[in-house]
Amino acid sequence: MDDPTASAPTRCRLHSTTRPQEDPVPTLDVLVRTLGADLAPVTPAEPPPREVTGVHVSELTDPTPYLSGGELLLTTGMGLTGQTAQARAYAARLAGHGASGLGIGLGPVHQQVPATLAAACEAAGLPLLVVPAPTPFLVVARTYWSLLAAAGQEELTATLGAHRDLVRAAAGPDPVPAVVRTLAGAVEGWAARLGPDGEVLEVWPRGRRASAHRVAAEAARLRVAGPHSSATFPLGAEDVVLHPLSGRGRLSGFVATGCPRPMQPPDRQLVLTACALLALQSEQQRRGIAASRASRACVARLLLAGYVDAARALAAELGLSAAPPRVRVLGLAGLTGAGADEVLDALEPAAARDRRQLLAAAEPDEVWALLGPADAPAALDAARRLATERWTGARTLLGAEAALPELHRQLPALRRTLAALPAGAVRDLGADGARGLTAAPSLEPLLRYRRTDLVPTVAAYLRHRGQWERAAADLGVHRNTLRHRIATAVRLLGADLDDPDVASRTWLALRENGLA
Repeated sequence: MDDPTASAPTRCRLHSTTRPQEDPVPTLDVLVRTLGADLAPVTPAEPPPREVTGVHVSELTDPTPYLSGGELLLTTGMGLTGQTAQARAYAARLAGHGASGLGIGLGPVHQQVPATLAAACEAAGLPLLVVPAPTPFLVVARTYWSLLAAAGQEELTATLGAHRDLVRAAAGPDPVPAVVRTLAGAVEGWAARLGPDGEVLEVWPRGRRASAHRVAAEAARLRVAGPHSSATFPLGAEDVVLHPLSGRGRLSGFVATGCPRPMQPPDRQLVLTACALLALQSEQQRRGIAASRASRACVARLLLAGYVDAARALAAELGLSAAPPRVRVLGLAGLTGAGADEVLDALEPAAARDRRQLLAAAEPDEVWALLGPADAPAALDAARRLATERWTGARTLLGAEAALPELHRQLPALRRTLAALPAGAVRDLGADGARGLTAAPSLEPLLRYRRTDLVPTVAAYLRHRGQWERAAADLGVHRNTLRHRIATAVRLLGADLDDPDVASRTWLALRENGLA
């Protein structure tokens, strides 16, 4: 048997490869060495390392109906007559039934081992031992049970040591690789940490990555079955156990473990411990991510509500990078059965160079993300994949580029446009052919102008059909201020906004870009 103190991490597989048992059992050679003169070998001279499942006493000439296999049978030979045929039949029955050995007690019936019995046992391959007088059979039985208890204690110590190694690994600076390595060593096989989609994130030994990839298909089936389903299946000469990592009903990945077949109960307990530790680590990481997202959501809501200075102050307080002066708003709706966290998990890697900096706010059925112009295309592609692969009814809208102070004026139009999109639609208001910014170049002078209030001024003026008093009241400015701004806009556009054709075309361009 393996020495549980021989190496670290603790080796837990103490079971013989000859006949796996749920508990470790003593072997015949160990029992003979322990008893010494009280159990001496006759044939062969060196007892084989056969596992002994029990010590049974019987004087029947056919005790096999009362044996399950692996026992050391003790007898005084009361039913043995010394005939060669009887001895051969007796030894053959015991050997055929899987008895680990035969011990004959000298004294009450036989003063020495019958020669016919010794020859028959040697021919049948059944180890023959002698219990000399006056040693009682009880001494042999008690010694066996003492060895069994000691072996059980040895395995318990090794198992507890392996569990301690797992806990120590989970508490280290890099818990996931450490737990995977420790689990693989404890079960004398391989272990892998898979993502929620079955992608291989960590595997040990690294040469078993191909085995881990073969488990991905089974992980896909478990993902459909739910976050609490597990599976055991053969893979070559190994047993593979696949367990989900879940917290609060949300799947965060899988743990796959492979070891020589069959996997023993102590090994399965180690797998469950490793899963619990990795699930706890995932939950702690998720809580940290949730706290960061909540802080960034506060900044995003302030920006979308028009409180730009307050948003900048809060971002600085939280240690976030300053929002870019111009952004594009990405909206997703119709995410049936999806949580905001799942959407942000997909958007963050694509939408920001540092995923901790993405500003996004989640509503009950909507997610709004503020993107730098350079990050917007990648984020739109990620949203398109989500709508295609996971949430086929999702609607996606990417707004035109706008200055931060204009977001609160742009948002209502974006909400209306997003709500009007058909299920599964993806629309980019800044794309060519969408009558957006590139399709309405006449708006460019307004958007490039140093003052950012010209666009909402023109939108309010057109919305109230050129009525100065109502437009000025809508904007909260004096009508003379409004007249000055409109005059500047007319000069920049080179067009008369009181012309119905120009007014209607400009109004539609503003609407298409989510600016009115």
